[in-house]
Amino acid sequence: MSERSATFEDTVLRSRRFWQTASSLGADLSARHVVVDMMVDHPVYYLGNLIIAKYLELTHGFKIWALISSEQDSKAVLTAKSFGVDGITYVRDEAAKEASPVAAAVIRHLENTSDVELRKRLLAIQINGIPVGDLIYDTYVRETRRITIRAFDDDLKAYLILLVNYCTLYERLLGALDVGAVVLGHTVYSRFGVLARMAAKAGSSVYTRFGGKGMRIQRRESLDKVMDVIFRVQPDDVDSLMAADGDKAVEIGKQTLLRRVGGSENEFQFLNEESYAPDRPTQSVDEFCARMGLETARPKGLVMLHAFSDATHHTPRMIFDDYHEWFLHTLDVAVGQQEVDWLFKLHPYDHHYTDDREPAERIAALANEYAHIHLVPEDLNTATFPDVASFVVTINGKAGLEFAGFGVPVLLGGNGFYSGCGFDVTPGSIEEYRGALNDAAALRLTSAQVARALVANDLYYRQAVCDCRLLPDSSYTFWKPFDEGSFWGGLVDAMETGVLQDDPLYTAMVNLRESAAETLLRPE
Repeated sequence: MSERSATFEDTVLRSRRFWQTASSLGADLSARHVVVDMMVDHPVYYLGNLIIAKYLELTHGFKIWALISSEQDSKAVLTAKSFGVDGITYVRDEAAKEASPVAAAVIRHLENTSDVELRKRLLAIQINGIPVGDLIYDTYVRETRRITIRAFDDDLKAYLILLVNYCTLYERLLGALDVGAVVLGHTVYSRFGVLARMAAKAGSSVYTRFGGKGMRIQRRESLDKVMDVIFRVQPDDVDSLMAADGDKAVEIGKQTLLRRVGGSENEFQFLNEESYAPDRPTQSVDEFCARMGLETARPKGLVMLHAFSDATHHTPRMIFDDYHEWFLHTLDVAVGQQEVDWLFKLHPYDHHYTDDREPAERIAALANEYAHIHLVPEDLNTATFPDVASFVVTINGKAGLEFAGFGVPVLLGGNGFYSGCGFDVTPGSIEEYRGALNDAAALRLTSAQVARALVANDLYYRQAVCDCRLLPDSSYTFWKPFDEGSFWGGLVDAMETGVLQDDPLYTAMVNLRESAAETLLRPE
């Protein structure tokens, strides 16, 4: 962050002049638009997406159309106007005006159902041939802070109606504009996911962005592609890196992974994880086993739990209804498999998403009853566990990618963001998962698989993370403090001390346009 502090008003004036100059050097504007998601009222989010859209204007000639939640989000509105957008749609304001008979029909289909049947029917919902039930599901559990869906209550009904309204609004928008591209910071939750899917089905390119100043971007060209995690490590990319650089790529990946678990994976402060923070204690195998009362020689399965209400269906083609159902099946198998010590680790951010302590309480109760079930202390550095675990279990957790680089087998309960890269086990059904979990202590990784995992780590944690020079390195999670004056000061500094060609992200966007690649890579 910059030591300089700037007012928002001064920043907007400087931004207007900066982009007027930049636009005069870009491609000639066409009749086509890039629609940009500015629907989260946090400067790191909406400014980062807007910069990507501006670079698409400069490289493709697209005019920018901004999506902002409400006309009351005045800073997002003024920022958009300072970039010279062609127009703005206030999504929540407009969606609140809609009314559709489609919603009434769906409500009738779900009424008088609960638990398993309700979840089954909800997840099967499609509108105009586009699956949307998962978007309603994830919006509901996130907004209500619940860990699963058990009843068709008024909140669920309201989020269903709102999704139908988004469909109507976006159908009208996509019909009125010739949309060449969409820029999104989410592909889950109703107001984002509906747009991504409708735009992709209509033939627009969808650019997904994940991160702050250091951002990961992929270009998606189909409905199937946008119904995926926001960033996927592609097996073909791993193949290409290994073919081009061989042992060198593996060694670089090893160094990247070591930086990651050391708490300083790259130059972007706010991409580093709290779970690997240097001030968290790291214990040896002997120290950990002594603390937990474990025998060092017994196999140990580490189950890395998710934040239960955070984007449950982010991974495509889920074999479970949600993270909670996965957790219950995993715990059930663990109780019956007494040849393994099972270590359940809560997600470090779970308390930010839900107040429901049922999973922790359930594990603690079983730990009192069964000597092989354990709840891992929350204070430990995650770097403790690669030496402790015989295998790791998750759905989409980054730990599976990381631990595989240390030779620890990974069993996934879903199509995680690195599945298919050659070092994971990803069952295709609940029955297959339960069987694989019961036998997981026999899993082993070959040296070739570990090598692929190391290259995948380097791709995810270094090569696919591109610096946006204009975006200050700042906190962008909702629970961390944000110094707004310093943020705007950093943006003004960047605009006053360089030109577009100095921005690695601009160079990478030019490179991406000239290739058929899906993944944007940082310029070397």
